[in-house]
Amino acid sequence: MPHVPRVPRIDMPRVPRIDGRQLRWENHNEERRQQVLQAAVDLLEEHPSGTELHVQQIAERAGLVRTVVYRLFKSRADLNRAVQLHVVGMVRSELNATLELSGSTDQIVRSIVGSYVEWVGAHPQLHDMAERELGDGQPGELDRAIDELSRDLTTLLSAASSLFGTVLDDDQTAMLELLVVGLIGQVRGSVNQWVRRPVRTLSTRALTAQLSRWIWFQIDGQARELGVVIDPTVPLDQLAVSPSPDK
Repeated sequence: MPHVPRVPRIDMPRVPRIDGRQLRWENHNEERRQQVLQAAVDLLEEHPSGTELHVQQIAERAGLVRTVVYRLFKSRADLNRAVQLHVVGMVRSELNATLELSGSTDQIVRSIVGSYVEWVGAHPQLHDMAERELGDGQPGELDRAIDELSRDLTTLLSAASSLFGTVLDDDQTAMLELLVVGLIGQVRGSVNQWVRRPVRTLSTRALTAQLSRWIWFQIDGQARELGVVIDPTVPLDQLAVSPSPDK
């Protein structure tokens, strides 16, 4: 009888069993965390900018006791950072919808700037929380978000340049990154001053229009240095350079 080689046994890695009770408890805790964060947001919008909320106030608004809040968050500093991150996430969700090459240059710039200005104008107390230094020695969540936004806008402008047949080299990309950082800083600084004034002499529409013009002047100047002339009123898909047939 022919010898049949023995197939070696393969021990499969043991997959840890998911404890249903533990999963339900984690989901429950996450729901309660969201309750606390939303309660903090609601309270911030009801009080003047700069008001320091007490954990007891937040707990009561969330329908929880203070000790539960401290079980959900390691410390007051942890709670403050979580609230700031939650608020910054609200801002970023507004901006994300505008980061696309759709429409004319003027429309794109006004859409991005306008969404930020309108959000800040409607939520000055939350904006104050987003800008607040947390005092824990770590960068604020808004600074982190702005770093991400800078990268996204640089990618967007690089893609826009390729529509005109211009491929940026390393030096030009580095210059573009600096331009984006400067534009964001300009908008942030101007909006900070505008929203903190006791009487706003400019409406959100007027501020958006002014900031958009300043931004366009700088984009136009940088584009002309690259030999590209852009009509800001014409949709980008109509301005795009068609590739040569032999490419």
